[in-house]
Amino acid sequence: MDVKTNLAEISNKVMSKHMSKVIELFPRSKEQLTHIDLDEDKRITKIFPAFLAVCLALWVVLIVIRGEYTMSYMLQYVCLSFVICFTFLGAYLFISMNQGHLTKVSLCIMSLIMAAFMLFYGELTDHLPVADVVTNTFLFLGHEIGSSLALTLAFLFLFLVMLFVPTGVLSVTASYLRIYMAKVFLNIQAHADAGERGRTEAFFAIPDIVDVKEVHMDPKIDYENFNAEVAINLWSYIVLTGALGASYLFLNPFFLDSMSSKEMLAIMLMLSMFVPALVVPLEIIKDLNATVITDAPRPYYLWTGAKRSLLGSFLALGAFSVMFFLALYYGYSLGTLFVNYTYLLFPLACIAMMYSIMYANNFSNVMKAVIYARFMGAQEKEESGQ
Repeated sequence: MDVKTNLAEISNKVMSKHMSKVIELFPRSKEQLTHIDLDEDKRITKIFPAFLAVCLALWVVLIVIRGEYTMSYMLQYVCLSFVICFTFLGAYLFISMNQGHLTKVSLCIMSLIMAAFMLFYGELTDHLPVADVVTNTFLFLGHEIGSSLALTLAFLFLFLVMLFVPTGVLSVTASYLRIYMAKVFLNIQAHADAGERGRTEAFFAIPDIVDVKEVHMDPKIDYENFNAEVAINLWSYIVLTGALGASYLFLNPFFLDSMSSKEMLAIMLMLSMFVPALVVPLEIIKDLNATVITDAPRPYYLWTGAKRSLLGSFLALGAFSVMFFLALYYGYSLGTLFVNYTYLLFPLACIAMMYSIMYANNFSNVMKAVIYARFMGAQEKEESGQ
């Protein structure tokens, strides 16, 4: 057993132990833990295109009202418009969100803690100026407020964002995955039956040298315990993907010239709120333990291919290297580049923590159950000739 495996097992045990103590304070019934509202999935996916249009409309309104047309402000406002809209959407969906081992009160308390950490960090480093944004907003409206009121409003804003944006993003992502993920696996099965290959197989990086015979799933659905392993895995994926995504901003000479480090950090943190929409599909594929059976002696795990495709294309190592050396060529020091990443990591870790706990608590088991049931149900219908 290597060092990495040992560290993972220790982390799982520590997190499970602490979560168990919290869960014991608010025990949940099995009916609460297994409740599924499939009609809400249909409603969410139906209205989501219109919701995106509202986000873009708000972006245009913010730009016109502020009269700022630089690249920096346009990026900040588009991110801000999505954060605001998803906060309202998440507040609406929070009421009907599936229950987990941790109560919604526990999630509120966790959001309060994360918001306090981020506000304290921002005031300490002066690189998360939420209070300044609140002050400037009131000055724009013709009012002047004190620093204590600005801090209070900044804390309230962070609390709402940290609680409701993850709710909104995870609810929308889960709805689409519960409806369409089974169809993805059934598509691979259909290609296998017909002896064909398509884009789906290419995305999962299934080697051309083998023929797919069957798609198999073996999800571990545990309603008795909080799944700390899933939470830790998702947390690490969000932090990694968020840091990689930041490279396209922090290492780009154009942005380094046209934006301050505070502006870049603000944009990146708002973008990080939506990184889980890219990472959750990867995690659910792993949680479903989805494999394809081939002539090879061992099954091929689809999540390994999906991870390679997603992170590989997202990283684009060549582009990363080019931008890194361009930044150095144009005179930006390694210290400057390193500081940008340093200021990002702590708030990114807080965002990832909120997402990972909420996903493992409220979404993971239900998603696995629905996708597996739909996949097996479709296979049974096909086998019975219906």
